[in-house]
Amino acid sequence: MTLKLMTRIVVAAAAGAVLNGSAYAQVVSSATGELELTLEEAVRRAVDHNPDLAIVRLDTEIGAAQVAESRGAFVPVFSTVAARSSAVTPASSLLAGDRRSVSVDDWFSSAGVRQRLPWGSGTWGVTWDTARTATDSLFSSFDPSLQSGFQVAFSQPLLKDRAMDSARHQYVIAKQNQESSELQFRESAVQTVAAVKEAYWTLKAAMANVTVQQRSLDIAQELVRQNRVRVQAGEAAPIDLVQAEAEVAQRREALIRANATAGDAEDRVRRLIMDPADETFWRVRLNPVDEPVGPGLVPDVDAAVANALKSRYDLARARTDLATAATDVEYFTNQKLPDLRFETSYRGSGLGGTQLLRTGTFPGIVSGSQRTTLGDAVGQVLGGDYPAWSVGVTISYPLGQSYEEAGLVRSEIARRQAAHRVASLQLDAAESIRQAARQVQSTSERIGAARAGATFAEQRLDAEQRRYEVGLSTTFLVTQAQRDLVQAQVNLLQAMLDYQSSLVRFEALQQAPPRGGSTMAIGLNGSSIVWLPTPAPSGLFRQSAGGGGP
Repeated sequence: MTLKLMTRIVVAAAAGAVLNGSAYAQVVSSATGELELTLEEAVRRAVDHNPDLAIVRLDTEIGAAQVAESRGAFVPVFSTVAARSSAVTPASSLLAGDRRSVSVDDWFSSAGVRQRLPWGSGTWGVTWDTARTATDSLFSSFDPSLQSGFQVAFSQPLLKDRAMDSARHQYVIAKQNQESSELQFRESAVQTVAAVKEAYWTLKAAMANVTVQQRSLDIAQELVRQNRVRVQAGEAAPIDLVQAEAEVAQRREALIRANATAGDAEDRVRRLIMDPADETFWRVRLNPVDEPVGPGLVPDVDAAVANALKSRYDLARARTDLATAATDVEYFTNQKLPDLRFETSYRGSGLGGTQLLRTGTFPGIVSGSQRTTLGDAVGQVLGGDYPAWSVGVTISYPLGQSYEEAGLVRSEIARRQAAHRVASLQLDAAESIRQAARQVQSTSERIGAARAGATFAEQRLDAEQRRYEVGLSTTFLVTQAQRDLVQAQVNLLQAMLDYQSSLVRFEALQQAPPRGGSTMAIGLNGSSIVWLPTPAPSGLFRQSAGGGGP
């Protein structure tokens, strides 16, 4: 095979590798362990298996769990008590006679439900209690006594906590955090897909470069063979053979570097798409089979910027952060108000048991007994025989600067910062998209220039080869023409890779910032949910008043 024919084969093979990848497209083979990988399949594998994306996906589940956690503050709470107590106390009354002690034995139980309302911040509670008390006290009219009671109470804030209390503030923040985590996942998904696409096209270009460098080495080796024949025939000086052999060594080094670069690019794709549990995937050869698209229409920059400002995920997250800051302002503004609360309650009581009937002067002599059942006591409760109710208001207000006032100042500053961050991100988004659009246009134009350069380099090598064969050129000029052709083909490869990468970035930037870019998001409040116990309203009663609380 002549050097001229070899050159034409190399040029055709390199052009095929650059334009459609056919020089290295292979069929999947179980013997070689090669995987024919389409771009769509690479993206699907990344979405399914990429561990970095899985970490962000789990954040969305944490956000949903925190919303459920914060919603627990509004769940009705059931509580019950069942116990027995016994107490023996010294008899200290002058009327106790020769008694040295008084014993009281109690069996008692209570059950109730209370709830914090998810609107208005009011709380209500309903309780039912019963007790059986046995005592040897001279002053007791019942032994044992059976008591029963029912109470309903309601507490409603009128100023502070009415618009937003701690529980609702925590719930709203948790909802906004969940929304932000979902946007973060979508943003990460876009970034991962863009990274996979860039890595895919980089691998394809790196493999095409290996083909170019291998064919370039083959041409140089063919020139060595021809020069060796000429030197042996006395038609060329030995220096020509030395020069050709030196060129072979240089191109072998270039092929080694190209293979190393292709291996790195292949591992980069593996890292993005492999299942970490599948250790054999590291040994599978990847063969990207999709073809790159050629230069197309100039992108509509204004429409792309408008679309990004409307729907980019980092901007949506920043606006969610702004809403979070506004929620803090609303909360602390409400918390500055006086704590004015409306309190009301109703209690019905009943008493039964064995009533001791006494005669004579105080304390009297037990002359008989009269028994009533617990059912009688319950009937008294339901019949309203012994009602006790209360209606009133309470008010409290700190004297001096309060925690809430300081919190309002801080939240106002955070809200202004969040607003400025939104504006800054809008400027960043517009600038980056306009730059990406220019990259698409410039790389598209570079492809045409690089393809023309490769064509001219091919023509020059062909002419130099013909001159060499008739003795009008030298080994140096031929090898220089070969180098120029290889460089022109590499330039064309790089231009096509840059074009594909710029397309990927232009599309991705309309949805999310580049991976690793700063989104300037503010720290989210309420990332940890604090347990807020539900208060039990009991109404308002003067401590020494009869018929008091439960």
